[in-house]
Amino acid sequence: MTMAQVTISGTIKVVGKTTDVSDKFRKRELVVTEPSGQRPQHIPVEFTQDRCGLLDGYNPGDEVTVTCYVNGREWTGRDGVTKYFLSLSGNRIEKVGAAREQGGYQAAPPPSVADMPAGSDEDDLPF
Repeated sequence: MTMAQVTISGTIKVVGKTTDVSDKFRKRELVVTEPSGQRPQHIPVEFTQDRCGLLDGYNPGDEVTVTCYVNGREWTGRDGVTKYFLSLSGNRIEKVGAAREQGGYQAAPPPSVADMPAGSDEDDLPF
């Protein structure tokens, strides 16, 4: 099964710090400002597990291209109301023009179920 994939090009607004969510799960957020449309879009992309290190060396203001997988989740609260959440899981990042300078790059494998945190409390949101 192939996951939906998107590419975002823009300017880094925020490079977050790595957060250890649990003993087995860590994440790091990147916010990219994408300039198309009437207003700039500030798009959060989450890098998890060993992909957190891909953000080392990147800083706000860098022009980048980010490739990510689109993840959708269903969550039903205690009140029985079902909600749907969308997230972008970062797979690779490069500075604009870096592929030409370095002769390309190797793609990381897509995230697996093992990369996702296990929910122990039914009231926890799935992100």
